[in-house]
Amino acid sequence: MKYIITIITSMFLFANISYATDNANNGWGNEPIVDSYVKEEVDGFLTHYFIKEEIQIRESNRECKQVDVPIYKNTGKSTTGEVLGGAILGGVLGNQVGKGKGKDAATILGAILGADFANKKGGEKTIVGYKRTTVCEDYPTYVTQVRKIYNHSVIRFIDKNGKSYKIQFIREE
Repeated sequence: MKYIITIITSMFLFANISYATDNANNGWGNEPIVDSYVKEEVDGFLTHYFIKEEIQIRESNRECKQVDVPIYKNTGKSTTGEVLGGAILGGVLGNQVGKGKGKDAATILGAILGADFANKKGGEKTIVGYKRTTVCEDYPTYVTQVRKIYNHSVIRFIDKNGKSYKIQFIREE
């Protein structure tokens, strides 16, 4: 749009056309006709100025692949040593809590909980199957792009007397 306005304006500047009629019918009332307008062609230059702007554009490089994720199951077969060790450790920790008869109850409760914990956590984990799933990873890269943005235009011309003219059109924000 700015280019079109610039071209139309320069057409009006370079082409001075005067229309004259006689005094009786000049279309403007009883104003005198000015005969001093002379059509003169001049050479001119129209120059557009741009600003270069560098911008970073993010490009996504997503990489997806199918993987097999193992499904584990605990055999639940704890050894006697694991259960006994859990009971002793639980009893020692329970003994640290309480006083008097409460201390005995805490020791017994600690031994029971320690044995139960060791029984649940004990045994070997075995793979019972696989589940196929999609895993995606994103590796972004940045590309520098240079854009030209219109800034302003300048029309330069010289009349027949050698006088230089310069008209600048500034971009509106």
